[in-house]
Amino acid sequence: MNGDNVNKGEFKEIPLKIYEPDWGSQLAKTILELEKLRVKELGGPVPPYIFFQLKDIFQMVESLGSARIEGNHTTLSEFVEKIIDQIPKDTKEESIREIFNIERAIKFIEDNISEKGQITRDHVFNIHKIIVDGLTAPRKGEGSWFPGKLRPINVSIEGSSHVPPDEVEVPGYFEELVAFVNTDVNPQNDLLVTALSHHRMAWIHPFDNGNGRLIRMFTYAMLIKQGFKVHNGRILNPTAIFCMDRKEYYNNLALADTGEKEKILQWCLYVLEGLRQEIEKIDRLLDLKYMIDIVLIPSLAHALERQLITKREFDILSTVVRSEDMKIKSSDLGKVIGQESPVQRSRILKRLKDKGMLRPLPGKSRVYTIGFVNNYLLRGIFHVLERNGFVSSSLNKKNS
Repeated sequence: MNGDNVNKGEFKEIPLKIYEPDWGSQLAKTILELEKLRVKELGGPVPPYIFFQLKDIFQMVESLGSARIEGNHTTLSEFVEKIIDQIPKDTKEESIREIFNIERAIKFIEDNISEKGQITRDHVFNIHKIIVDGLTAPRKGEGSWFPGKLRPINVSIEGSSHVPPDEVEVPGYFEELVAFVNTDVNPQNDLLVTALSHHRMAWIHPFDNGNGRLIRMFTYAMLIKQGFKVHNGRILNPTAIFCMDRKEYYNNLALADTGEKEKILQWCLYVLEGLRQEIEKIDRLLDLKYMIDIVLIPSLAHALERQLITKREFDILSTVVRSEDMKIKSSDLGKVIGQESPVQRSRILKRLKDKGMLRPLPGKSRVYTIGFVNNYLLRGIFHVLERNGFVSSSLNKKNS
């Protein structure tokens, strides 16, 4: 969105403040449920080398979903094939580069934002810079004329009646928002701050382009700041709330644009209830039995059915998955392979290792686990996750 096409309506001032929900309201109940999830001890039985592969998968979903809200036409199936083909992250194919940029932004956030830490203006500027890196500037592309800088022009929001603040007002509103998110509040209001700041960043529209992607990454950063631990046991996919139904997302943003207390609280309920449902759903994947029986074994069966792996490879990988802690020694794998010569056994194992489906544990070259992130097993993983409601089917529909 650039300065050549600004809205002709009038700017409406809205104060930035916390609106307290009524005790006993659905919003208050949702906040209490999220508080329980925030402090819930996860560290479940899914071992870390499986958890971090799962986390990579949901970061793919987060990145793709955020890009598609802005009109990127890449489907999940198409993106999976690019991952399997190991397309470089700095690809010149801009629709894919846009998604990889969001993945990089997620990594930047996880490396630089900590629980109860500050989210600074420089953090936000760096996230914006990463998001638009290597992309053609508007109107031809999804990049920016001013990467990592507040817009020096007026902008419009396509399909919205909201008129963002004049360019000269943007720095003041932006600094006010940064101060707002870093001000200590009653912990029960932390989550309200997350929902309100998402809307406020959209309301300011501080950059010439890439605002939607930036805003959703800002929300991810807010959740980490507020104690949703992504480094030791939690997977977050907040964009899922917004990408399942883009129209509902924009309609709810428009409610908050009115500045009316009840409609702003309705926006907060939309965000926080969606977040609660998403966290509860994904937490189920951290149950070892669920992960084995509902996700991994069916994914291997999917790969076998499509002849992406042989029956012997299926048996080997199934044994690994069902082994204690989903790891197995190479000597035990020999028993699964059967009466083959040592040379043939080595070839079979090498083929699985070369495919990335069998990976040694760090520091233990002769102890293996299953690998499913960057190979043909990924097709089955996403098929199963979509079938069980962990990934929205809308990600495989072409954007209109």
